[in-house]
Amino acid sequence: MFNQIKLVAGQVYRIKIKTPGFWLTVLTPLLLPIVGLVIGFVIAKTNDESTARLAVVDNTALVQTLKSGKLLDAKISEVTNIEVAKKKVMADKIDGYLAKTDGEYTLVTSTDGTTKFSEATVKAALSQIEMADKAAHLKLSAEDLASLQTPAALTIKTLNDKGESRGGDDKNAANSIISGGSTIIIVMLLMIYVSMIAQEIANEKSNRIMETLLAATSAKVQYFGKIIGVSLLVLTHILFYIILGVGASLALKGNKMVKTVQDMLSGVDINFLIFTMLMLVVALLSYLVLTAIVASLVNDQSQVQQAVAPISYLAMIGYIAGIVGASVPNNIVIKILGYVPFVSPTLMPGRLATEVATMTDAYIALVLQVIALVVVAKFGEKVYAKNVLSYSDEKIFKQFVRNLKK
Repeated sequence: MFNQIKLVAGQVYRIKIKTPGFWLTVLTPLLLPIVGLVIGFVIAKTNDESTARLAVVDNTALVQTLKSGKLLDAKISEVTNIEVAKKKVMADKIDGYLAKTDGEYTLVTSTDGTTKFSEATVKAALSQIEMADKAAHLKLSAEDLASLQTPAALTIKTLNDKGESRGGDDKNAANSIISGGSTIIIVMLLMIYVSMIAQEIANEKSNRIMETLLAATSAKVQYFGKIIGVSLLVLTHILFYIILGVGASLALKGNKMVKTVQDMLSGVDINFLIFTMLMLVVALLSYLVLTAIVASLVNDQSQVQQAVAPISYLAMIGYIAGIVGASVPNNIVIKILGYVPFVSPTLMPGRLATEVATMTDAYIALVLQVIALVVVAKFGEKVYAKNVLSYSDEKIFKQFVRNLKK
């Protein structure tokens, strides 16, 4: 039987992977990020990266301090009054001017100069100057000032059942990116492959090809063969993206955008990554099994979308619950949903990323999802064999409920 399942799976995989439709499905989601990269590249190449030009209004001491301390990445000059500064801005001779009136600073920039001056950077530079002036007034030494400016040392840790582990914004941010990415992948691949396996089965039923197939092999062989074949297509799809991503990061090693992404992901927890990948694979396999069961109840292609829509909604429950429950992560309903099979794959990674749930909680959810996969697959085997050759006028939901009762 194993060899027969292998043959059916191989046949499904080979037929689909050779079709232009499959590769169009794989490449289409890449169009948006590729267009974004091209636009970003063009903007970067055409962007004016010349040093910003800043004029200080009638304040020689401030000009000297900014120049000597190199506190701003800008060409510093001085003008006698604001009217002169405004004329220079309008004539595009400077990108902006800085004025100090009654102890308060005002930065005025041209429309093109707004991107050349960071409010945080300018504020930090001016704060440093003000602090140095106050320190001099209080007769503090340079060492005293440096000591006052030294930030507090802080290490963030999370206490769980296995003891303490390092946490913090970098780790949580990286984990959240992976979590969000896995949810998007699950939903995207569901939309593609749930329809694919359902249409495969519906097409064979409506064209009476199924009778011929079952004359040569059993329903069990067809059931598991199709699920494994489409699962291999899913893995090929994911591996293609991984290889493409690694290749792009190596080819664009010096690119600022790539470096930013790498820096964002550098804090990811390896244990979290392993769990997320395992949950991703188990979840997709579970949804495909559920789709094969539902697809065996349809009579023709026109019923496919109606049949598979609830499966996509099921995956979205966890995603929506994660968003709604972000402000109340310890709510009992959100906690319970984190363990519910077919909902937990899109909810638990997000809870784990923000350290609301522990790694133990996550693996309990994974084990429950694996158990659900085995139970549903076994149940589906019987439903598939019973319904794949039957053609009922009953609504799909009623047929499904009737099979649950038997």
